[in-house]
Amino acid sequence: MLTTLFGFSQENLLTFKHTSIDDGLSQNTVNCIYQDKLGFMWFGTQDGLNRFDGYQYLHFKNERSNPNSLSDNYIWELYEDDANTLWIGTFGGGLNSMDLTTGEIKNYKHKPEDPNKFPSNRIFSITEYPKGILWLGCNEGLIRFDKETKKSRLFLSKKNTEGTLEDNYVGIVVADNYGSLWLRSDKGLTQFDTTKNEAVFYQKSPFSNNIDLGDIFDIKKIGNKMLVSCNAGVIEIDPIQRKDTLLIATPTVKIDNRLPTIKKMLVLKNQRIILGTNIGLLIYNLRTNQYETFTQDPEDTKSLSHSDVISLFQSNEGIIWVGTRNGLNKIEKEKPDFIHIRSIAGKKRLSNKNVNSFMEENDSLLWVGTTDGLNLYNKKNNSFTIFRKEENKSKGLQTNYILCLFKDSKGRKWIGSRRNGFYRIENNYKIQQIDPNDEQALSTSIHFITEDKEGNLWLGTGGAGLWKYNPEENTLKKYGPAKDGNGTSHPYVFTILIDSKENFWLGTPTGGLNLFNPKTEKFLYFLNNPENNNSLSNDIVLSLFEDQQNYLWIGTNGGLNKLVQKLESNMFNELLHQTKQGNDSLFQNFGQQQGFPNEVIYGILSDASQKLWLSTNKGLVVFDPQKEKVVQLYDVSHGIQSNEFNQNAYYKDHFQNFHFGGVDGFNIFHPDSITGNQYLPPVVITNLSLFNNPVKVGTPKKDDNEFLLPKNIAYLKNLNLSWKHDMITLDFAALNYISPEKNSYSYKLEGFNDDWVNSTTHTATYTNLDPGDYTFKIKTSNSSNLWNNEETQIKIHINNPPWKRWYAYVIYLLLASGAFYIFTKNRIEKATRKIRIQNQIEKARIEERESFRKRSSRDFHDEAGTKITRISLITELVKRMTTHTPEIQNHLKQIDDNLQELNTGMRDFIWALDPTKDNVYETLIRFTDFAAPFCEVAGIQFHVGDIPKKLEGYQLNMASRRHIVLILKEALNNSIKHSSPSLITFTTYLDGNTLTLSLKDNGKGFDLKNVTQGHGLKNMKERAQTIHAVLSIHSKVNEGTEIVLKVQTTQEGK
Repeated sequence: MLTTLFGFSQENLLTFKHTSIDDGLSQNTVNCIYQDKLGFMWFGTQDGLNRFDGYQYLHFKNERSNPNSLSDNYIWELYEDDANTLWIGTFGGGLNSMDLTTGEIKNYKHKPEDPNKFPSNRIFSITEYPKGILWLGCNEGLIRFDKETKKSRLFLSKKNTEGTLEDNYVGIVVADNYGSLWLRSDKGLTQFDTTKNEAVFYQKSPFSNNIDLGDIFDIKKIGNKMLVSCNAGVIEIDPIQRKDTLLIATPTVKIDNRLPTIKKMLVLKNQRIILGTNIGLLIYNLRTNQYETFTQDPEDTKSLSHSDVISLFQSNEGIIWVGTRNGLNKIEKEKPDFIHIRSIAGKKRLSNKNVNSFMEENDSLLWVGTTDGLNLYNKKNNSFTIFRKEENKSKGLQTNYILCLFKDSKGRKWIGSRRNGFYRIENNYKIQQIDPNDEQALSTSIHFITEDKEGNLWLGTGGAGLWKYNPEENTLKKYGPAKDGNGTSHPYVFTILIDSKENFWLGTPTGGLNLFNPKTEKFLYFLNNPENNNSLSNDIVLSLFEDQQNYLWIGTNGGLNKLVQKLESNMFNELLHQTKQGNDSLFQNFGQQQGFPNEVIYGILSDASQKLWLSTNKGLVVFDPQKEKVVQLYDVSHGIQSNEFNQNAYYKDHFQNFHFGGVDGFNIFHPDSITGNQYLPPVVITNLSLFNNPVKVGTPKKDDNEFLLPKNIAYLKNLNLSWKHDMITLDFAALNYISPEKNSYSYKLEGFNDDWVNSTTHTATYTNLDPGDYTFKIKTSNSSNLWNNEETQIKIHINNPPWKRWYAYVIYLLLASGAFYIFTKNRIEKATRKIRIQNQIEKARIEERESFRKRSSRDFHDEAGTKITRISLITELVKRMTTHTPEIQNHLKQIDDNLQELNTGMRDFIWALDPTKDNVYETLIRFTDFAAPFCEVAGIQFHVGDIPKKLEGYQLNMASRRHIVLILKEALNNSIKHSSPSLITFTTYLDGNTLTLSLKDNGKGFDLKNVTQGHGLKNMKERAQTIHAVLSIHSKVNEGTEIVLKVQTTQEGK
């Protein structure tokens, strides 16, 4: 594994990212740092409070005309309680509380005119013990503040009898787990018993009493123990075991002739403590008792922004935040994945930031070639020995421009230079230029050096093709450029690979890939064919690599290529045969379609899982040959030296550590040790805008139409909007501060579009939203593309417009009902008037008809009755005169019978014509008057049921009366004639307006199945149908017959 790079050293390997007023901070002196429960970062400065979400800063300051603002801009301390209230200690404005859910701010200030109120306006420290009670350190002593009653009480002050401090100062308050407060006071370390309200002051260590504490600077609670920084160093106090230990003695290291004062402490994992001092940052390793020192370096943009450290904090993802007097600093990883070795002007560091090559000297020493000098890097102490050209000396390096480095099988170290040939590094680090008795060798650029199995060196030159050098004989053989297979395809040879099968591969600029046969000294060329996607993708070949499966990988200016045929011995002849056959489909190409951000491939290395690590012009690319796609990208935000790397600046040492160089130094890392960002951040909705206008939090004023949120939207679960709010914008942030610009998001608005939308922006806008219910869901991934699948959501209800609300529909219903009522009423009145008129007309007609019927009945009775009576008298007279003439008597009898029938029919007709008889009662009486004598003559008993007088009130029209009487007469006649009864019974029954008539005899009856319908029965049924009556016949043999007739009547007056 990578040799540990941390040791006691003024120079170090950690880098700092800076934030200042230019980046959004309200002011550069960062007094305090805090992270709330949602994950927002808070920074208190000398000019305002800042909330940071990874993208932007929200400022809180005093506004004179706004009582809901901070009482003072000088922020000293921050603390959040369980009720989402942020308590803010200021240096001049007392105590402030901010309800994070609503943004409401309250002030608690000291007023000289009211000494019983809040005791002080300078609040240095805030702690809570027990819940509901705040203890505040201030310039007047120790304050006990009850959050519920808002009452305060002052302790340890000369202003009351409980005070014993000389100048009342309490700068730090920390509660332990046993009811005591540990204070930084003007008397040093103070222990205050909250149950007894008593204080104990310590000038020496509390229990061993053998350590002079001096001034107290910081106090931290770690588990059950207390850490105290003081003049002596860092003391660990165990209140239960009553032990104290000098954990860290004050460092004696001087920076700018000043000794450190440990002002702040931050305890890390792995036995490390960060100490913020007045001269920089110290990271102390408790296991090794060694320091790492970090100070401001004006020449190093990645050093501390200022050496005076005044605040420290570690956020949820492990970032170390360092507040200084000149801005905020961020260490994204305590132990970075990529060690970055840089060149810093004026320092004994890397001689130049442009790195071209590497070579391992031993476990701890590494040779690094740059464009301005050769460096021997000591990994253990992070130091450099630099080798440069010495003026006016013919020996040693004759140029500072190093192109390549190589260590051969005998341990000899070789240097290739720009325009000055090649060199050998002797064991005493003396450098000797190689002169093989060839002037060209002393002035040619050597881009690459490798070795064959015979010990010969093969040199890729700049302008002279390929050279073969025999170190033992100091002889040189050249293979210059040619186009006929007798030389290289280009004068420049950038890279050389002698594969495991002893094939010689050469990479050239614009000359493609060359395969060299050292036996025949012939060359085979592979070039790009624009018409064939399976030819070499680009003619500029920058790197070559053989993997464990014996496949050749070629890095070009146009992507990564793989020779599809496995490497074999004597491959030259096989490929020569294929090319002669016209086959140039020999390669598989990989580029942007497989996820490459850039297709310039400077270097190729393989890790233990056989993934390829490629250096490009847009960072490091990890390519999986099995999946044939890019699986990871690393850019400058992850700690690599730059997004741009250099050709041939890639190397794997025997520890399997990777080295990649570029335009700003180089990186050292082990691929298996890269953890990336494992923190899965929460995502928070940070802002709501309506029609691109941010919505504020507050309570709407009366008669004010401004829409306000009841709470900060980050704390809202449900959102109700007006129908007018059909364009909304939601801002959100993943509260992950490791390269937050690389956070990604996936969101959707259920009810509008149920598909997830993937985005790298942190805002979503929706327009033309209809009234209804929606659910906005959002999830996020961090800078390492790890997704937190725990969704954040908010339910959104957009109200219907007034004309679509329930009460509107009630109004619509009432209006429609009213309209329908009026319409119906008018129709009814119109119809009623029409009916009334028709009734009047009908009544007039009826009256006229009844009048006509009365006159006709009377006249017909008078005229026809007189005539019949006269005929009857004449017939009677003739009968008397012809008593002796039988024939005449018979004729007269026939005349008399007919007159009687005519008289009976006439009376029936006159009766039917008489309108005064148009009722049920008269109809039934008419029938019984006929039936009684008729049955008597036939010797049959006729029994009539009750016919109530009330039946006069039930009307029957003339036709119905006539047909009813005729039906009954026909039934009576049939009974007497065919049934031979001794008793006939007539009964009536009225049910509502339905009149039921029954004529029943006790005669012999008949079988209904065998009866044939004669004219009488047929006439009865036809008459019943005519008046819409129901006629039924019931009869059984020897059980009599019953005729039932049901007729509808009309009650008079209805």
